Amino acid sequence: MDQSKRIMIIGLDGATWDVLDRWIKDGTLPNLARLRGEGSWGVLRSTIPPITAAAWSTFMTGKRPSKHGVFHFINLFGGNGDAKGKGNENGNENENGNGELVSARSLKASALWDILGHHERKVLLINIPLTYPPRPVNGAMVTGLLTPRNAQVFTYPAELSNEIKAMTDYKIDLDRFVDKTPFVDEIDGEIVVPSLTLVDEFRDMLEKRARVTFSLMNSQPWDFFMIVFIGTDRMGHYLWEYQSGKAGNSPEAQALSKAVREYYIRLDEICGELLKKAGDTVTTLLMSDHGMGPKHTKKVHVNNWLREHGWLYSIKSNGAMSNPDGLLKRLGLSRDRVGRIVHKLPGVGKSQLLKKAATAGNIQIDYAGSKAYAIPIFNHIFGIRLNVKGEERERLRSEITQQLATLIDPQTGCALVEHVYRGEDYYQGPYAENIPDIIVMLNPDYGASYRLGSYSSHVTELQFHSHRGNHRMEGIFAARGAEIAQQPNPLAGLDIEDIAPTVLHLMGLPVPTDMDGRVLTEIFTPEFQAKPIQPGAALDFWTNKSGEKFQEQVMSEEDEAEIRERLQALGYIE
Repeated sequence: MDQSKRIMIIGLDGATWDVLDRWIKDGTLPNLARLRGEGSWGVLRSTIPPITAAAWSTFMTGKRPSKHGVFHFINLFGGNGDAKGKGNENGNENENGNGELVSARSLKASALWDILGHHERKVLLINIPLTYPPRPVNGAMVTGLLTPRNAQVFTYPAELSNEIKAMTDYKIDLDRFVDKTPFVDEIDGEIVVPSLTLVDEFRDMLEKRARVTFSLMNSQPWDFFMIVFIGTDRMGHYLWEYQSGKAGNSPEAQALSKAVREYYIRLDEICGELLKKAGDTVTTLLMSDHGMGPKHTKKVHVNNWLREHGWLYSIKSNGAMSNPDGLLKRLGLSRDRVGRIVHKLPGVGKSQLLKKAATAGNIQIDYAGSKAYAIPIFNHIFGIRLNVKGEERERLRSEITQQLATLIDPQTGCALVEHVYRGEDYYQGPYAENIPDIIVMLNPDYGASYRLGSYSSHVTELQFHSHRGNHRMEGIFAARGAEIAQQPNPLAGLDIEDIAPTVLHLMGLPVPTDMDGRVLTEIFTPEFQAKPIQPGAALDFWTNKSGEKFQEQVMSEEDEAEIRERLQALGYIE
């Protein structure tokens, strides 16, 4: 095969230019600097929501969640459209995050490597999230995130698992913190502080991933190769301040910041080795599934706001003592003020009444009787459901949309809403079921809260701040190769669903017309831009000659519980 038709993708989960840019400019990351400087680059916009399961699924299919069926790690819109109205602060509609976990079986659309298999292209895939349980590919695959820690088979073909085990104690993800949430200061909760040991564990995972990757690159033939490094996401979640340059000047902070920087230096060296092994004739793409930024410091009580405007109604309680907000109102206190008292005065915090008043959601929403109510999607993104139909529905949607544009932080005057979408405009496809009528994206410095209660304002400060980071929409993209133009300035308008069709076109293959993404022609040289894009028919999953499907792996209750704990530790589910 013509070497110019080979593609390598390096995935840095959760990476952001906000972290990488200063280290690229000061020479800390020369290989990433070369990759970006010799090609085209820009911000890669993630999915709604910008969460790993949905974003990588969108990348691999070239389709938005409403066409591939994966919106979250659990069922996102299945449990909150009725009168039960269960939700939580972290953006999951299923109470306590107990919806069914997604897996590779949840993906309803063919992936990029399925299409490549149909065209007889060999693939080598390492650590891509949502690929467990493994299924046949035209080549080799090592599964990624959501693979149980003790899985006996985590590869295709199956025998490759034993080869990897013999090579090293390979880790899909970090085992640390599966039983507690790191760095979260809760009432009477334990705070687990960042440490050099944690960075060492990330480094150990990185080295083992690299060792397996280089071995497979030598032993497995490939036309399309992809590797995802998960550590960049974990560093963002657990050590945000230490990679963002805002950790402070204490000896402990400086030591951690230095260790984090050294992790990135080693990651850059590994990327350089990948570029060298692949060769200059291979086109290389660098990408992340989403970006990362500091955890929000304030929350917007969106259902309170809807109630203030007369669109949402609450169910009346049977008395002040059964409803802490009634008592708080009589005392002239707000929940957020009580929360500050509980947080700052541990002795007072032992009062069960004050704890309940600060945290419980005792004012119930009348979902059936309300005209509109908010539901969680993810952190700073929420949906609004409308309980009216016909012309009144469109009138109400327009009215709420207009009012959202005027929503500000009363303390700073800052506009709170960045984007508003009609649900059906973003989600179109066979799995666009029970989607919200309005999708609202807040300024990411603000998170959405769905509880009704007696708050001092529709915007209140968090009772504590942490070192953690949260997902942002703005990921990274860079491309370098013979057909890629060298452009020093960042490109705009790049979406994660655009990668799959772009790869197919670069490899000289038709692009299925059912993909949502487009070919990123702006990254090409003028000569390659002149090459017409071939439209292609939709293709199904690829199977080998024996018709083999998924490996018959059954996840035990213990495995599922452990994965849930890990997702909870990362803040993805409750």
